[in-house]
Amino acid sequence: MNLTRLTAMPENIDLPPSHEAFSEARSVQSGSVRSCKNLLLIESGGRFKRFCTGTEIVRIEQGSGHLKWKRGELPFAEGDIFAAEDIGEYDFYGGGVFLIVKENKETA
Repeated sequence: MNLTRLTAMPENIDLPPSHEAFSEARSVQSGSVRSCKNLLLIESGGRFKRFCTGTEIVRIEQGSGHLKWKRGELPFAEGDIFAAEDIGEYDFYGGGVFLIVKENKETA
């Protein structure tokens, strides 16, 4: 159970060429979610809650704030990348756009 900052996106992750490859947005919480294969694109106006079992890679596309989970908080800014490993519930505090790469079975 860990949330760590990465220096780069892992090489084995296949990202679409643009955000246009994602599905139409659906409203969730205080924002919206779009999907493409094992990827989620989340747009949040201030606070967004996730639940992670397995591993997720989180890239901050836009915005700043902090990620909060039961073992602490980590600040984030545009361009930051994190690995969330079996951390359960975590929250984004701060508006922005977040790309989630789900490596195992999770709930959006």
